[in-house]
Amino acid sequence: MTNHFYIHIPFCNQKCPYCKFALTPIFDEFKKRRYLEYLKKEIRTYFLNYTHNNLDKTIYFWWWTPSILSHEEIREILESFPFYKNNQTEITLESNPEDISEKYVEWLIELGINRLSMGIQTLNDQSLTEIHRSDKHSIIQALEDLQKAISKKWNISVNIDFIVGLPYTQKWEILQAIQEIHKKYSYITHTSVYMLEDEDYPKHWKENSISEIDIQDEFTQILEYFEQVEWNHYELSNFAKPWFESIHNRGYWNHSNSRGFGLSSASFENNIRWNNASSFTGYYEWKKEHEEILNPKSIEIEKMMFWLRTHGWQVDDNFLKDSSTKVSILQEQNLIILENNTIQLTKTWIFLIDYVLSELL
Repeated sequence: MTNHFYIHIPFCNQKCPYCKFALTPIFDEFKKRRYLEYLKKEIRTYFLNYTHNNLDKTIYFWWWTPSILSHEEIREILESFPFYKNNQTEITLESNPEDISEKYVEWLIELGINRLSMGIQTLNDQSLTEIHRSDKHSIIQALEDLQKAISKKWNISVNIDFIVGLPYTQKWEILQAIQEIHKKYSYITHTSVYMLEDEDYPKHWKENSISEIDIQDEFTQILEYFEQVEWNHYELSNFAKPWFESIHNRGYWNHSNSRGFGLSSASFENNIRWNNASSFTGYYEWKKEHEEILNPKSIEIEKMMFWLRTHGWQVDDNFLKDSSTKVSILQEQNLIILENNTIQLTKTWIFLIDYVLSELL
């Protein structure tokens, strides 16, 4: 049974240099309307054979600027879900700061959207210009407008995103930005912090970025900050006030079934993983890409990785007996903690998850 759904809106005003996803910054009203009609048809067709249950469900408007949609367009998409008006449904919408206004947030709440995720990334204007993002003034204005709207209606929670390691952002700037924003805007209930992956970025990015060691130092300090303010670190990059963890995120990390709708969206159901076509032509012909059936061994490895990212990997006595040497070495290296047959990454080396998993397997 699938209870977690996400919607890919592949339109942006511009594509950020670090973005690796299928989207287009070139579109008009006709192209958008055509895409939305196919999207709604895909959703409605799926639910013709859907068996309902009483478990919490989630809808997540994702990739990359769902806030580019109008009030009516979002409403039409939501009404394609038969459980849309169930009060227990978590509905998240991702947004850019420049799309946020007091009125915009108010009508999101009226639509039943109860979770908003806003990409900040950094408060360094030089860095924001380099990565083609909103400037600091727009970010602060968005936070102010959110505060005004939420002061009237307290039924929406807010997540903000940051990236450590962006060009021109100095060491400790992300930590300081998080602390500054949290202190001033207490309505924020969730924060995601990512480390910039080592991809094929322009050469001057590397030359003007902090070192990998500095990235790791800052991320470690960010972990300690959230520990001090008693936020839950419920997944490698995600932190939340108690009771404000994302149900949708938890579904992924619990290896639950999930269904994506729209161009290039990913799905995982009944041990089968696939993507919709990444071209508009392919999507309109209902084509799939990268379909694979996961064997039991692959599923086991994925679950181990997900558990290490979250609450820890619970192992049995046989595993500990067979892998006692590997476990002991990783403990001596201060990479893992073993307690009550549960293996967890240490705070200092949490970013070495791939290495730890490869050693244990």
